[in-house]
Amino acid sequence: MVKKYVFLLLLSPFFLQAQTIEFESTIAPDLSGYTGITSFAGLGEYEIFLDSDTGVLDKPIILVDGFDPGDGRTVPGLYSLLDFTGSEGNQNLADLVRAQGFDVVILNFPSYFRLADNSLLNIDDATDNNADLVIDELDYPGSTLVDGGADFIERNAMLLVDLINTLNADKVGDEELVIIGPSMGGLISRYALNYMENNSQNHETRLWISFDSPHLGANIPLGFQHQFNFLGFGLGADLNVVELQGIVNGLLKSPAARQLLVDHFESHLIDGDPVNFDPTKLLPEAHPYRTTFESNINSLTATGFPENTRNVAIINGSGIGTPFQSITNTAVTPGFTVLNDTFVGVGPSTDATIQINLTPSANTTALISKINVVFLGFIDIFDIDVDAEAPSFSDGVDASSGGLFDLGGFTEGLGTTGLIGDFIGALQLDKFSFIPSVSGMALEVTNNEVNWFHTIDLGIPDNGDTINSTPFVNWYMPDDNENHVQLTEQNVAFALSEIIPETLSNSNFEAITSIKVEKNPVKEELTILSSNVIENVRISIVDVTGKTVLKTTNQSLSRRTTLPLQLESGMYILSIQTHDLYQYKTKIIVQ
Repeated sequence: MVKKYVFLLLLSPFFLQAQTIEFESTIAPDLSGYTGITSFAGLGEYEIFLDSDTGVLDKPIILVDGFDPGDGRTVPGLYSLLDFTGSEGNQNLADLVRAQGFDVVILNFPSYFRLADNSLLNIDDATDNNADLVIDELDYPGSTLVDGGADFIERNAMLLVDLINTLNADKVGDEELVIIGPSMGGLISRYALNYMENNSQNHETRLWISFDSPHLGANIPLGFQHQFNFLGFGLGADLNVVELQGIVNGLLKSPAARQLLVDHFESHLIDGDPVNFDPTKLLPEAHPYRTTFESNINSLTATGFPENTRNVAIINGSGIGTPFQSITNTAVTPGFTVLNDTFVGVGPSTDATIQINLTPSANTTALISKINVVFLGFIDIFDIDVDAEAPSFSDGVDASSGGLFDLGGFTEGLGTTGLIGDFIGALQLDKFSFIPSVSGMALEVTNNEVNWFHTIDLGIPDNGDTINSTPFVNWYMPDDNENHVQLTEQNVAFALSEIIPETLSNSNFEAITSIKVEKNPVKEELTILSSNVIENVRISIVDVTGKTVLKTTNQSLSRRTTLPLQLESGMYILSIQTHDLYQYKTKIIVQ
């Protein structure tokens, strides 16, 4: 790994050491399966946030960036991705785990140039050489601009492989890693771990958390895709909505989107036509990149998933099939009308009628996109109808339960006036199903026939009692659909219960006594067993938000000490400290 230290802040050993490190991967991914694509190693950057206890890198947790076109979510943005609001107000998962002695390492994939000499240059370090007020490939003749946040998953995975090796070499002690992969970061981390296991490399990772990741693919409604592409490029130079062109070129046509989307507009186009759909291509069809990617990631291990880690999942889609809601709080169903309106004066004496519907019910063909542009009230300039057909084995994916994508992610920065403003104002949805629940849970399917509305029935985690087949041994699924990669008090508690081991620190304590909790989970009382009697100990219990909910001082710890509890269900940290500062910490679950 070639590392460049952008800044390094070293305070006293009792304070935080913060560092942002830019690095080039030592591994060029094999992208030979993608026609016309050059394989080269990528550029990444990471920042280490040491724990707030010892300030020593000894328990790393890696957070891997996901789908982020244009690198709009830098390292600080990724840290804030871990914000959540709970009963104690605003909290942050990274802050909570750092308070428990863990170090948080955030991996970001910036935009960068691959220069004519094959060297890499972070766009943040680039200059406007041609003085046109835009930093682009024209400033560096012969260069290629790589959007790291929407680049090939394989290339970003190799950056993670290098980071894993670096952290394992640099950490103090032998604590194994925890890796959290939100969104596409779940696929990047899955690929990286698979790759290392396939190449007999020890990743020293004990826990992999997939966080609303699209293991069976992601979704952007095809009607939206058609509209964005046609309105951006198909109306002609005088009428094209140029604000939409960046969405098409930078997002929909990105390598990552082509790898992820289960239904991609480019696969529906007439051969050689950049905007018009082929009326015979009605069924959902992914981009060829998706087939190549699935082959790549699934060929590395027998299961297609890491096999030397504990694999758990958090999803934001409903686990019980609850439909998501429209702006007017009605249930969204297949064929739902997202927009149906006429926009007056889009050009001189020109009006436009636009309609977008979600994909229809199983085995049904229906309209998903309509664009009718009329001059002088009766002369059709464009009259475009696009139909789609849902397969026999599933209703259209658009209305499925899933982690929800806020349409503001598309429309932010497009303006609020003119056709764009009217278009946004007429929408009947402000969100859509981006990561279907069955995709986030990676349910096993036959013949690639995914029923996006399948009733998920996974039995009881951790005991193998799974009715459906999933690669995860534990999971959190909400009843209601949530925003994609949204943290809540409930899924944070789940994450903490997985991250924090049963016993946090007891090596020194064992020098004076053997101690354990008699029963765990507990209910109305907590019983502590000790091999010796210890006087003057302090006992405290802290909840997942860091709030102390029980505290005793000058406590005598007998061989059997019982404390009454009146606590809400959830996970807590029990801490026992002697007068000479020996300390024991363990995780308890209250039911």
